[in-house]
Amino acid sequence: MRVDCWFDYSSPFAYLGTTQVERVAGAEGGEVRWRPFLLGALFKSIGTPLVPIAAFNEAKRRHQMLDLSRWAEVYGVPLVFNSAFPVRTVDALRLTLAAPVASRGPLVHRIMRATWVDDEDPADRAVLARCLADVGLEASLLKRVSDPEIKDALKAATAEAEATGCPGAPCFVVGEHVYWGQDRLDFVARALRGAPPAASETR
Repeated sequence: MRVDCWFDYSSPFAYLGTTQVERVAGAEGGEVRWRPFLLGALFKSIGTPLVPIAAFNEAKRRHQMLDLSRWAEVYGVPLVFNSAFPVRTVDALRLTLAAPVASRGPLVHRIMRATWVDDEDPADRAVLARCLADVGLEASLLKRVSDPEIKDALKAATAEAEATGCPGAPCFVVGEHVYWGQDRLDFVARALRGAPPAASETR
């Protein structure tokens, strides 16, 4: 079975989810399809604050930051909250869509690492060029982020994410079932095993 991993590089929770989803899917004989979309455009469409954490009160904001650190520790992965947050990711998302499908996984991981480990700005094309080089892709691929076809593809992907029922990132979709959040990967594993979903797991 397949897991659609809907993500935006702007989300540290999406970073955490992308570090684990292939392991979870692989353990159940599944595969991951990377689905970049523009989280800010989704938020605008569904009436969510563009930077949700900024709208939280201090206690909730503190606990969300603690959750990030705790989950990073549980997963055994590094996490450095980006000093430029909220980061602009349009070019990075378009670049991912422009990349060959077989190279998208490595590119996703490399851009996520640049953003949430190395504290680099994913809006900086020099950063994106290094990410491309590190996964064996030509820097010339960056030119495609301005292609109308790629721009339209990102808009279409964002509309599809909303139509699918994604309220944020990351979202994992297995068949007709949508799981929102990097802490829902146990549900993803259950779905891949064919376990009957709870009513609340169905979109």
